[in-house]
Amino acid sequence: MIKKAPVGEIPFAIAGDSRIYVTAFVNGSDSLRFLVDTGASSIVLNTNSPKLKGLIHNGELADNLGTSGENSVEYSNDNSVKVGTIQYDKAGCAHIPYPPEYWDGVFGLNGLAAFNIEINYDDFKIYCYPKETLTVEDSYVSLPFTYKYDVPFVHLHIKLNGTLHNLLLEVDTGSDRIIDLNTPFVNKNNLLETKKPFAISRIASSDGGSGELKNVFFDEVIVGPYIMPKVAGAFSTLIFGMQSKENIDGMIGNNFLKRFNMLIDFNADKLYLQPNNFYYTPFYDFLVR
Repeated sequence: MIKKAPVGEIPFAIAGDSRIYVTAFVNGSDSLRFLVDTGASSIVLNTNSPKLKGLIHNGELADNLGTSGENSVEYSNDNSVKVGTIQYDKAGCAHIPYPPEYWDGVFGLNGLAAFNIEINYDDFKIYCYPKETLTVEDSYVSLPFTYKYDVPFVHLHIKLNGTLHNLLLEVDTGSDRIIDLNTPFVNKNNLLETKKPFAISRIASSDGGSGELKNVFFDEVIVGPYIMPKVAGAFSTLIFGMQSKENIDGMIGNNFLKRFNMLIDFNADKLYLQPNNFYYTPFYDFLVR
């Protein structure tokens, strides 16, 4: 997406959960499996990871806001983190006790936003560029973003029951979801009874909480000139955490985001999107069997 040469590259894999995983090394560890998460404000170390035993430094308490609730976690600032060709010294890391089988850690925004980054799902690489305003061709969809709760949000047009809504949505590559609409927005527009769910999902987040989502089909999702019909989104019923907030409308997970190669200009606060080889893939396999 950018003609100039990157200053670093991070190879990644897309797992069956549609999320991005990279190999990392922390404080002299062996290879670790890290989730790439634009919905996490910080790099995270999984305190239940056997590979990180004895390598997590002491820290201080900090607040943590997750999808379904809030809690306090320990945070250290003196970590050595290597991901791809990128080396971070004195990296800040939150300590969160995920189940050990999930991942060893999370590669969050304080690591990603040290550069302008291109997440290229065709090449399976994250390209890192100097943090200066980039020149991007007009053919890419440009979405300005703003920070709320320390993570990026964009406006996206979604049509529901024939009505077009301009929604403020979190950009969350760390979620395996498609597009989830927050409980206050769902209740305000009386949406729960307007569409029959094709499935019910239970979710868990970094705060340790969980909740229920009603999976439904949205009429359309509009990304610049691209009109995507019958997108499998969801209505939230959560009453705690990010999806209970009234000043935001929901979140975009990587099951949607992976359909576009994505350039994040952290200097100009702009997100650029370009459809890729995943654009026409099914949202859920069971819907096409």
